[in-house]
This record gives sequence, structure tokens and C-alpha cells, in this order.
Amino acid sequence: MEDLTERQRKMINTLTQAMPYLRKELGVSQTVLATKVGMSRQMISLIERGKQPMTWTQFLAIVFFFKSNNNFKKGARAIAKKQPNVVEQLLLLESDMNYYEKRGQSK
Repeated sequence: MEDLTERQRKMINTLTQAMPYLRKELGVSQTVLATKVGMSRQMISLIERGKQPMTWTQFLAIVFFFKSNNNFKKGARAIAKKQPNVVEQLLLLESDMNYYEKRGQSK
């Protein structure tokens, strides 16, 4: 099992909760997402249903797919009326990922 920080666990939890909404609002099927991030569609389904925990490596692959191919803010605005709690978490996740990207560039 991975040794994750509390911040990483929160980020994974946020993406796990937001992923089905974000994916659907941005028009990305489980099959397409799975293909792009090197996972099976079944694994994406298990993660979205909370039946399989997401690893940090899987998290990074998925979040960078969304950041590079779509817009978190666009997806967040689209789901705002349906899932307001997810929107706030999603925007915090984007902020956290920007932090990790900047930290990686400064090394």
C-alpha cells in the first residue's frame, strides 16, 4: 500500500467523488478515460463506485488528463447547480495540482 500524506488522500478522495460528474459534463466516457490513462474501463468504474481505491499514480494520470485535455473550471461550472459540494472540492483540487506542478518545476 502506498504511504500517502493526508493532503494526497484528500486530493484522491476529491477526484474520486468528482470524477463521474466531471467526466460526464466534459463528454469523456469511462472507456476513453481508461484508454488515455492506461487503465481498464472496469477499473475506472470500480474507482467511481468506491469499490477500488485510487492509487496516487492513477490519480496523477487522471487529473493530468483532465488538466491537459479539458478545463477543470469548465467542468466545475457545468456541475455547479447539480453538485455544489463537488465544485468547491474540484476547484481546490485544481489549486492543489498547481501547487504540485510548481513544486516539481522548482527542483
